[in-house]
Amino acid sequence: MTAPTRLSPMAGLFNALLRLYIRRARPVIAAQLRQLDEARNVNARLATARDFAASKAAGYIDRTGLEAP
Repeated sequence: MTAPTRLSPMAGLFNALLRLYIRRARPVIAAQLRQLDEARNVNARLATARDFAASKAAGYIDRTGLEAP
């Protein structure tokens, strides 16, 4: 069995700074992911509305029972 290795004080400081950064970055990253998800949802809604408008302008009849947004 080998003895546990000890880290230098600088390595301990570096690890502590990394833990601090990660703890502070988590809420920021979560907020950015929510904003990205909302942007994707807006893009999908706009694409759907554009497709309905194009179909209506072309004179297609919607027989699926879906209503245009």
